[in-house]
Amino acid sequence: MTSTLEKIRRLEQYISANNAAADSVIDRTLDKLLERETASMRKVKARLESQLRAFEETYDMTSELFYEKFTGGGLGDKTDHIEWASTVEMLQNVERRLDALEL
Repeated sequence: MTSTLEKIRRLEQYISANNAAADSVIDRTLDKLLERETASMRKVKARLESQLRAFEETYDMTSELFYEKFTGGGLGDKTDHIEWASTVEMLQNVERRLDALEL
């Protein structure tokens, strides 16, 4: 089975070799795929931000301050703390993905 990255490389070779960049179907399809993924990542980001707000309200602390204390060992390993830290890290990952999509 061909991986997504291998398919993208094949498409890149095809476009380079055949000057297919002018193909409006390929162009529109790629735009739609990027728009779809961007919309999906924005939904995930909104959900994660909502979860972070709930933690912040519960513990009366910003996620940034919490994460600094947690990674520095200043907080215990309560289940909430582990979940909160994981949510912060997931949001950071989603933001990196959005940055790449929105170039």
